[in-house]
Amino acid sequence: MAVAQGTENTAMPQTVVTENAGSAVAASPRRAGARRGLPTAVNLAAFGVAVLAVWHLIAISGLVPPILFPGPVDVAQETWRTVVGMATGDHVLESLWITTSEILLGFVLAILVGFLLGCLVGETKFGTNVVMPYLVAINVMPKVAFAPVFVAWFGFGISSKVVMAAFIAFFPIIVDTAAGLASVERNKLMLFQSLGASRWQTLLKLKLPGALPHIFAGVKTAAVLVVVGAVVGEYLGGGNGLGELIKLSASQLRLDRVFAMIIFLSVVGLLLYALVGRIERKVVFWRHSSHLEINGS
Repeated sequence: MAVAQGTENTAMPQTVVTENAGSAVAASPRRAGARRGLPTAVNLAAFGVAVLAVWHLIAISGLVPPILFPGPVDVAQETWRTVVGMATGDHVLESLWITTSEILLGFVLAILVGFLLGCLVGETKFGTNVVMPYLVAINVMPKVAFAPVFVAWFGFGISSKVVMAAFIAFFPIIVDTAAGLASVERNKLMLFQSLGASRWQTLLKLKLPGALPHIFAGVKTAAVLVVVGAVVGEYLGGGNGLGELIKLSASQLRLDRVFAMIIFLSVVGLLLYALVGRIERKVVFWRHSSHLEINGS
């Protein structure tokens, strides 16, 4: 009897421990779900609604005259009127096409110039020691001040805006390309050297593939800056693009129309950025696949 009673007493703590462990395991997913919080889309939507609410409250409070601070409702109405006008062949559609063309051409020019100069800086001592200091000096200059210079050199047409857009956007591509070429692992470089690979073969088969994530990072930054460059070129150098419409609307205190034009420019920039990101996922596929494997494990 005593032995049986002792056995029952020792079995009870084990049962309690097992039950506690089971409840802890069952509670761990709930704690993990609480730590994860809301989905990103919900957070983005909530933050956007909060910003619009604050904007609307300031607009209707009367603290600022409506002509100087249009509310989100006024901006949405003007944006919709502009979209309807573009659907019927309004002049805004032509202006949007002109600005988009300047952005795309400037973007391509920035990629070409930035990539070539980045290779020069990353692969040669002449580029690192001689060319790079001049590029940095040019980059720290107020680039907006070059807009009249480009207008004098290339005229009032689309060429000056394309050059201005590329001029503002090309520097990040140079820096990231050079950094990517310099980030190659030393062991891999020694392996190529031991196999007798030429400098050109090492560049094409080792350094450039390894530098692609850095290069695309610079291209993404350029995709944002090129929109700024095109609008600055139109704003200071005239033309028929959205930058000129913004300038004209601001002179008439039509700030709701200014915000509408800014929304269209933002959409163009976001689409260009998304396109670069999609191309990156296709080209640098090994980086994203390894990231998914790590997250999946």
